[in-house]
Amino acid sequence: MAYINSYKDQNWLIPLSIKDMIPKDHICFLVEDFVHSLDFLNFDMVYDGAGHPAYPPRIPMKILVQGMLSKERSSRKLSNACRENFVFMYLSEKVQPNFRTLCRFRRDNADFIKQAFKETVKLASEHSLVDLSLITQDGSKINAHANRNKTVKKESLEILDKVVDKMMEDDIKQDELDMELYGDKEENLTGMHRKDMRKIVKEYRKRKDKEKIRKTISKAKLEFKNNPELKNVSLTDTDSRMMKNSRGFSELSYNAQFSVDSKSQIIIANDICQDRHDANQLIPQIKNVEDNVGKLPKGTKVALDSGYSSSVNIKFLEDKKLDGYIPSRAQAQEFEGKEQTLCHDDYEYDWRKDEIIAKGKRFRYKGFYFRKSNGRKVLIYKSDDGTKKDVPEFFRGRLRMKEKMEKPESRKTYNLRKITVEPVIGNIKQNFGFREFCLRGLKKVKIELNLVSIAHNLKKIWINPGRLCNVC
Repeated sequence: MAYINSYKDQNWLIPLSIKDMIPKDHICFLVEDFVHSLDFLNFDMVYDGAGHPAYPPRIPMKILVQGMLSKERSSRKLSNACRENFVFMYLSEKVQPNFRTLCRFRRDNADFIKQAFKETVKLASEHSLVDLSLITQDGSKINAHANRNKTVKKESLEILDKVVDKMMEDDIKQDELDMELYGDKEENLTGMHRKDMRKIVKEYRKRKDKEKIRKTISKAKLEFKNNPELKNVSLTDTDSRMMKNSRGFSELSYNAQFSVDSKSQIIIANDICQDRHDANQLIPQIKNVEDNVGKLPKGTKVALDSGYSSSVNIKFLEDKKLDGYIPSRAQAQEFEGKEQTLCHDDYEYDWRKDEIIAKGKRFRYKGFYFRKSNGRKVLIYKSDDGTKKDVPEFFRGRLRMKEKMEKPESRKTYNLRKITVEPVIGNIKQNFGFREFCLRGLKKVKIELNLVSIAHNLKKIWINPGRLCNVC
């Protein structure tokens, strides 16, 4: 047996092209063609005139999209890749933008990146990868780039505000601050553990820019003011919220929403919200879908899990003449073979007499009220013995949906979610490594979600057997 010859010290007489070093079927060529097809006219207008030449905007865009496909989002590592990796060297056109250039481009061009995502949907439609026969939607918790130990309650925030003010005064003694801040007990009246509060303040004392700290505290105060039900706010990312993930742990996260076309798993709309539940996200997502693909035809099927089974959502689908498939929470337990612990909509309705029948009693309509928590209208039905039963305003639609979901063909359509939207979320989290955001703030994390959605859609187009070699 012999070894393969190597050529450690031998030079090429004629240097090879970087392009020749990349496999011909590499997805970077689709990324290149797609990005070059985008409209950069606004950038040309901004950078026209005197001043130091800027990097062509197509370069950082190509690098960021390829970074998503390559499971790399760090701007520093992407900058290094432009010097060390053939694919990134080729896409960067033999220039080496530093990490700040990549960071600024990503941060400052939210609208452009959002439009680029829409262009992937359009491109997929042109390749017949989108037919809108069935749209599935689901939400997934994605971790925020925030330290859960730096979350504070409203009372703790007031104390921190005072501490920062006092830290800016040279005549205040350290012992007086500690006594006011920590007291004598291990846990102070604010409910925040003493060592966590001490750690935060110690870090703030080292920082020179106290005005920046004040701005963070002011922003946190604004979150409490705008959301009275909030129990705590993160000081590292005030827009993030404590959410329970699939493993049952509560972490600082955002709720990412995906709407996916069933034909080829193309993401046709996405969004980020701070809600811990999905119930309020169907209506805005359908509007996002129509913003990207146009008005949905009547009868378009929409399959969602029981988290979206509010009466308002079902009424919305009926009004738009969309064919919804949403089980109640009790039905969802039954479909998944779990023990049925829920009994939502566990009653019958006499359509002729407008009476609810539950546990052998008949309830007649008596009035309504509005919930303080969400302002939703609730109808009151009472029996002859004075027993009261509250139902949602559009409960009739929920009953129609419940009856519809008992049919085998409806369950079959609903189950298509498992091979449509759920694999998309799995692909983004597992194959792209997108389990935590790099940026902070609601507006900025939407940029990242659009970038990963662009990467996902381009990957789907690339593996499509009928794709064209050039997308321009």
